[in-house]
Amino acid sequence: MGESILWELTKLRRHMGGASGATLYIFGVALLGIAAPLYFGFALVNARVLLMYACLGLLLAPPVVAESVASEREFRPASRAQRRDWLYGKVGAGALYGWISVAFVLALAIASLRVSFGRFLSLPPLFAVGLAAVSLASSVFAASLAGAVAMGARSAKDAKRKMRQGLLLLLVILLFLSRQPWAWTHRFAVPEIGSSFLEYALVISVVLVGLSVGLVKLALHSAEATAIRLNL
Repeated sequence: MGESILWELTKLRRHMGGASGATLYIFGVALLGIAAPLYFGFALVNARVLLMYACLGLLLAPPVVAESVASEREFRPASRAQRRDWLYGKVGAGALYGWISVAFVLALAIASLRVSFGRFLSLPPLFAVGLAAVSLASSVFAASLAGAVAMGARSAKDAKRKMRQGLLLLLVILLFLSRQPWAWTHRFAVPEIGSSFLEYALVISVVLVGLSVGLVKLALHSAEATAIRLNL
């Protein structure tokens, strides 16, 4: 699987959309990693905002994985083992791309605050571990979801459209729930203390990883069903 991931990473620029996609990526990184910290300053540094930064993989990984899977679906290997390795490579490369991008944006934001305000933002170790866990789990989940959707989509464009619609629906639901005065919603408030935040982040990560396993199995089942139909 490691070789498959490395091979997929060599095709990352093409799956990002070529020069235009890379330019848009650089603009987004500069906006979130430099412009936003310089504008908002240390007001940007709170648990909820940092958690949102850690979940940026939900936006970065899906287009790359959807393009990779849907555009090469006709050329996937015939055997089950090779097909599994093929899908794992694409999902793994997309998750790694999302995770590294999130880490880079966070590091760039911290450096921007240091240069602009002369103060170094030192995250508590437990808080940093929690952010790393959430960013990795959310990237894996996003890549797995994109792979499952792309296997059943008519084209890469169709897969990307479905992913955008799903993420928009998820955002609307989360915004709606966050505005409700229900007592049980307070249990999901983001903790500000390092140990509590780590526990909160690990729970989220375990749930996302469990969902990711199910999504990858769904994508493999879809690939095998398509292969059977083609053989018939």
